[in-house]
Amino acid sequence: MAAALSAYWAACSLLIHRAFHSNAWDLGVFTQVTWNTAHGRPFEYSFRAISYAGDHWQPALLLFVPLTWLGGGPEALLLAQAILLGAAAIPLYLAVRHGAGTVPAVFATVAYGSSLGVARAVSFDFHLEAMVPLLAFIAVYGLVTQRDRLFIAPALLLLATKEDAPILVLALTLLAARYFQWRRRAAALAAASAAYGAIVNLWLVPHYRSDQLNPLRERYGYLGDSTLEVLLAIPTHPAAVADHLARVHVGAILLLLLALSAGALVARPAMLLALAPLVVLPALSQDTDQAGFHLHYFVVPTAFALCCMVVHLARPPEPWRPRVFRRLTARSALVLSAAVSLVVFAIYSPLPPSFSAERGRFDVDHHAAVSRSFVEMVPPHAIVSAQSPFVPHLAQRREIFVFPRVLTAEYVLIDDYGPKPQEDLEAGYDACRAALPRLGFDLAREEDGIQLWRRARPAGSVGDVPAACSGQHPGG
Repeated sequence: MAAALSAYWAACSLLIHRAFHSNAWDLGVFTQVTWNTAHGRPFEYSFRAISYAGDHWQPALLLFVPLTWLGGGPEALLLAQAILLGAAAIPLYLAVRHGAGTVPAVFATVAYGSSLGVARAVSFDFHLEAMVPLLAFIAVYGLVTQRDRLFIAPALLLLATKEDAPILVLALTLLAARYFQWRRRAAALAAASAAYGAIVNLWLVPHYRSDQLNPLRERYGYLGDSTLEVLLAIPTHPAAVADHLARVHVGAILLLLLALSAGALVARPAMLLALAPLVVLPALSQDTDQAGFHLHYFVVPTAFALCCMVVHLARPPEPWRPRVFRRLTARSALVLSAAVSLVVFAIYSPLPPSFSAERGRFDVDHHAAVSRSFVEMVPPHAIVSAQSPFVPHLAQRREIFVFPRVLTAEYVLIDDYGPKPQEDLEAGYDACRAALPRLGFDLAREEDGIQLWRRARPAGSVGDVPAACSGQHPGG
């Protein structure tokens, strides 16, 4: 099952990429960061005027640098992601089998393999959150089998996946302390996680970030400009928090997570308490994709809900549990969990054979072939400004910009028929496209709506250059 899931997810993500429906944010970003790091420029990227470490703190990205040394690029990252996500089925299966038997373990694996969170992540580029299910399931397997190191080691590795990973580790330590009486070990791990999170978010990331750019302000500006301000604003400004949460579909997300947990989030309220920050913090974001748990944002809550399910099945039932759970066996609970996951996948998943899947995103058609021929015309070391879908294919170079940012680009590659992210249009896409001749570019080739421009002379006067062409890209 793990191999089949990996192959399916790899095929989906590779088809999206080869059909030129992958994106600058984020496959292009990760491709360039790993390439620059592999060439002795750690966490350097040209998408914004800061180090990538000032946008996100993800030292686990260093684990993928050897793929570049071996000649890999964006497709290698997508393959690695599919393998990591598929491999997570193994510790999940073993953990459930330990607590509930073989048949429930199979249904738990089906629930994970068809989960909406993983499907959304696979359909949108590459992210280090792909490591979370594997590490979290190994950690919870260590819990249920009473193996300290098997719990602590992956929990510590989780910290390296992102600056907000300490929240997940703290949630796992709560499970260890509440249901396995690992109070000293859990307290030590929780203290280390909290200290690490404070250092990263209060000092390290701001250290690498310029004063003009603040990704945190972009997401949580109505609550504050820093991590500390945002965290303090949540309990002190309940009206603003409640108003924002009322506009996102948190209830539907919680119901889906309840089904994935096989009822554990209701039967054991401490688990719901541990889950709350993993749901509330993303839901408070002003970014609509993050607040709606689209793209890769649903992977972490999904993984933790399944961890709660594993612990729930491995521990004696709560004496006060609701009557409905008293007659619900492990097998029937996991059959229900798998059934809900499959139905939700069939209706809402962006991957085929779902009703919501956009078939065109997986079609490597004539337009994709023409796009590939344009990409091959760009010299390997040239500075490029490219429309978002081209960027992942060109990102293995020191400098690349997402059009309409042109700056010092020697080549510009755009596509009238290709997808244009809304933030690019708002940033002045049309104005910069019209200004390319004034910026010193000549049209080198045009076919099927795709245009390759080459800089042939210096730009005109500064007053003739639209501000968007040299401004800071808003993505991230």
